[in-house]
Amino acid sequence: MAILKVARLGHPVLRQRAEPLDPGAVRSPETQRLIDDMIDTMREYDGAGLAANQVHTPRQIAVIEVLGNPRYPEAPAIPLMVVVNPVVTPLSDELEEGWEGCRASSSTRPTI
Repeated sequence: MAILKVARLGHPVLRQRAEPLDPGAVRSPETQRLIDDMIDTMREYDGAGLAANQVHTPRQIAVIEVLGNPRYPEAPAIPLMVVVNPVVTPLSDELEEGWEGCRASSSTRPTI
């Protein structure tokens, strides 16, 4: 597997609308390789989740996992999940302010 290049805050790819993935393409070797690489990249940078846009691939795919993550020690455990073509539905009008995880950092490693 490969560790992919992660876009930083402000990169135009993060503002692109991700394209839906054809359900028939989910099991294709290309899509499976992308998913495997996204998982490896997320784990390499101690991330809790990673969207395909963040690795310069504007497709509606995301990976999520929180299992003893040192960056999020208080976070509840979330087993590895791959989400394809998600639909986000707000549960309330409540807003929470804060930085998203892939913000700019002074370190050489991107934060995811």
